[in-house]
Amino acid sequence: MRTLSRTASFALAAAMLVAMPVRAEDAAAFYKGRTIAVYNPFGEAGMYGTLARMIADGLSRHLPGAPKGIPQFMPGGGGLKQANYLYNVAPKDGTAIGLMYDNTPTAQVTGGARGVKYDARKFGVLGSVNKGEFALLATFKTTGIASFEQAKTKEAVLGATGVGSAQYIVPLAINRALGTRFKLVPGYKSTAEIWLAMERGELTGIFTNFNTIDEARPQWIAEKRLYWLAQLADKRNPQFADVPLLQELATSAADKAAFRFLALSRVPGKILITPPGVPDDRLAALRASFAAMMRDPAFLAGLKKIRLEADPRTWQEAAQIIRETVETSPDVLARVDTLTKPAK
Repeated sequence: MRTLSRTASFALAAAMLVAMPVRAEDAAAFYKGRTIAVYNPFGEAGMYGTLARMIADGLSRHLPGAPKGIPQFMPGGGGLKQANYLYNVAPKDGTAIGLMYDNTPTAQVTGGARGVKYDARKFGVLGSVNKGEFALLATFKTTGIASFEQAKTKEAVLGATGVGSAQYIVPLAINRALGTRFKLVPGYKSTAEIWLAMERGELTGIFTNFNTIDEARPQWIAEKRLYWLAQLADKRNPQFADVPLLQELATSAADKAAFRFLALSRVPGKILITPPGVPDDRLAALRASFAAMMRDPAFLAGLKKIRLEADPRTWQEAAQIIRETVETSPDVLARVDTLTKPAK
């Protein structure tokens, strides 16, 4: 019996060793001569369009079998059209890849979920290009508002393009949860108009992505014209390690969870996904190719040109961000709605 067991064990081990390269060869055989499509949730212009073209080229270059890569542009519904297509229509053979809009998991569980025909947790996840965007709440030093305690007694004026923009709803939530007195002025036609209004003295503070400030008014940062009051992210950005997260400033568990949820919509970091049901060997090949692409000097140089940071998440980390967002409790979602719903 022992002899038979050893023989069986050796046979099993040998079979496993043989099977592993066969799976890799199967993926190479499948992709050879084929075309992979990278679906972009917006049009050809802009950062998403450029990134989709880069990924179509970079991912195909590292896939076994060297398939051709092409970008596909599928604008509509703030990423909804693309996500629904990937989930329900796109081929599930490993030739369809999506550059996921960061708000796709959030839309599944909020008021923006009308028309959602996907479960973001079931997409195949390859990883993310970076760890997302972090936003900062800032005031001009001329206001004398250097802390949240001071923001509870003094008024700073913040502009927004509309009542549905993060420029408006996050400071609104801050006022309601933390008792600050930020005066919010929606209706600016663009963020460029907001910068001009700040220069004219009409506005004295702002809530937006740090990269947006850095690109539009780098001199404000260099000349240290701003007080940084708080940041919205899943964890403190090392560049602003002494600036608290909004969830750290919140005093109740409900508000801490609400600000955490608001942060989750910012941190996916351009996740790449596939339709559900892609064969395991091809999904593994896609994940390995994504990891190789994120080490490729040519791809990294391209990211630098479009001022996009390369700080990837593994597929496991990216999948966890999606899962945590979608599985947010109804109580937390109700609190988010209470904090962010504009008054009539």
